[in-house]
Amino acid sequence: MFIGHYAAGLALKGYEKRASLGMLFIAVQFVDILFFPLTMAGIEKVRLIPNFTEVNSFDMYFYPYTHGLLSGLLWAVLFYLLYLVIPSKSKPERKSIALVMALGVLSHWFADLIVHTPDLPLLGDSSQKVGFGLWNNAPATFILEAVLVISALWYYLKKTTATSPAGKYAMHIFVGFMIVMNYVNMFVMPQGDDITEVSISALIAYFLFAGIAHLLDKKRA
Repeated sequence: MFIGHYAAGLALKGYEKRASLGMLFIAVQFVDILFFPLTMAGIEKVRLIPNFTEVNSFDMYFYPYTHGLLSGLLWAVLFYLLYLVIPSKSKPERKSIALVMALGVLSHWFADLIVHTPDLPLLGDSSQKVGFGLWNNAPATFILEAVLVISALWYYLKKTTATSPAGKYAMHIFVGFMIVMNYVNMFVMPQGDDITEVSISALIAYFLFAGIAHLLDKKRA
């Protein structure tokens, strides 16, 4: 899943308005932000097999440190503990923000569960691996991700208020842009065949989207 992950970020921001949307966008993609450098370093393993699924060519056969349910829980706990020590106005505020950040990190595994082939380990690499395999149906994957992110946008807009003219429309445009980019990625561009190129492109997208989300969120309160 790609833009579908950002639905969790938008929804969690709507729930806890004091959290940074930019950091929530980092949180929901955190395990992938780790995965691609670890893959390039040879620590986690992926093969690029043309048409492995309708959506992408990723045969991810060893990535317990980022995409196991247990590792996802541990990364979420780490986020929670880090946000507890970040200075803020009050301890309850720190706890609330820490919780939504941790949920953002953990949401990645459950969103991936829907689309991945059975390659997500529950514990370590030798444990049972799961995945419902929606990536084998590209149109269904695209529709699901679009529905998730549009629904989350509606909730975010309902819970926040525009503080400038740009705040009324900019997030709509941004989400529309993400949906278009997801369509191009799935149906127009060829599947990547170089893991370094794919990794760098993905990392650029993650940080670019987080930066845009951070800037646009400042137009709402």
